[in-house]
Amino acid sequence: MKKNKLSDGRFVSVAIVAFSVGAAGLTFMFKLYEFVAASTTGDVPGIVTATVLPYFFISAGFLLLAAWAWACGHYKNIEAPKRDMLIQEEEWERLERQHKLF
Repeated sequence: MKKNKLSDGRFVSVAIVAFSVGAAGLTFMFKLYEFVAASTTGDVPGIVTATVLPYFFISAGFLLLAAWAWACGHYKNIEAPKRDMLIQEEEWERLERQHKLF
């Protein structure tokens, strides 16, 4: 029997999170518009630009790194590094028990 998505709590929680992220995105876009408007008018546009612009460059760098990781497929199998680490740890413990490690 197929479950009804509306009665499932996951659908409601995903909808709430999606709405919250969308609202936060709209708020950020409004603040970005206000920043551009404030940096082009007024007495001290250079101060506004000089204090906030580095944060935009840093954020853009992190966004580019995330896009690069996604394009290279780093997010396809996120469980593999954990399993590899556990296998490597088991191998080190085996070597240590045989007194071959140190």
